[in-house]
This record gives sequence, structure tokens and C-alpha cells, in this order.
Amino acid sequence: MTRFAIREATLDDADGIARAQTESWRSSYRGILPDAVLERLDLARWTESRKRIARDRSLFQLVAYDVTHGDIVGFCDAGPARRGAAMAGEIYALYLVQHAKRHGLGTEMFDHVASWLRAQGTPSMIIWVLETNHHARRFYEARGGRIGGTFQSQVYGHSVLERSYLWAHL
Repeated sequence: MTRFAIREATLDDADGIARAQTESWRSSYRGILPDAVLERLDLARWTESRKRIARDRSLFQLVAYDVTHGDIVGFCDAGPARRGAAMAGEIYALYLVQHAKRHGLGTEMFDHVASWLRAQGTPSMIIWVLETNHHARRFYEARGGRIGGTFQSQVYGHSVLERSYLWAHL
């Protein structure tokens, strides 16, 4: 029996996505971002942000959920590339809570995004990953991502280096 499934997100998913985002950040970024940053994550702020994102029809948004309870265990947001990558799509976020990892959900969401971008006539894709997030970097390398440039940014006031992965032909 299948434990998890994927579907397109709806506005009603905002609370569940915010909970999954908070939980996944706290587990995935432990040891990568300072504990103080992870403890300050604001669920209410992320819920409001998720509601705004859900209204954006230019985005492709997926959720992974537990088929038994309906709880959202992950999400993926994609759309046009943000940083100067003409004719490219971008995965903005792909997160799973710890107990939903290693069930193929990340690969399935990645593949759905690639198919959606191809259907939109978008021939390439980019994703930005924290340089020190070796688990995520291995995941994208296993999907054929080519290492691209870097970008210095901030996560809740903490300086981070982001690394891009590129797919020239979807």
C-alpha cells in the first residue's frame, strides 16, 4: 500500500505547507544554519506567506501528503527563473519532513516540475541550494544537475552561500 501521494496545492493547504516548511527546515538545516535561526521560525508568518503564494497562478505548486491522515509532509514551488536565467524555469522550494524522506517523493515532485516546464515550452531549469547542504546537493546531482554559479544571500540575518544547479535540456 502507498503511504504518500502528490497533488497540486490549493489555498486550503497553506497551514499544512507552513507546518511542513517549519518542520523540514528544523530537521534539514540543523547544523547548517544556527540553532537560533531555526528556533525563531515563525509558523504564523509562513502561513500568511503560503496564502499569498497560493494565489499566484503563474506558479506550479505541489504538496506531498500522507494518504491515511491527509497531513501535508512536503511541498514544491516552481515557476519562471528569478535571477537572469532567460527561458529557464526554477524550483524555488522542495522540502519534505524527515519521516517522508527516502520514499521517492522528492524525485516525483522534481519530475512533475520538469514535465510542467516542458509543457510550458520552458527548455531549461535552475535551482539554488545552500552550499553546505550536501544532502540536497547530492539529490540534484543525482538528477543530472550541472553545478553553476554561486550567490551570497541572507537567511534570517545569517549569511549563506547558495549554489545553483542547472538543467539545460528538460
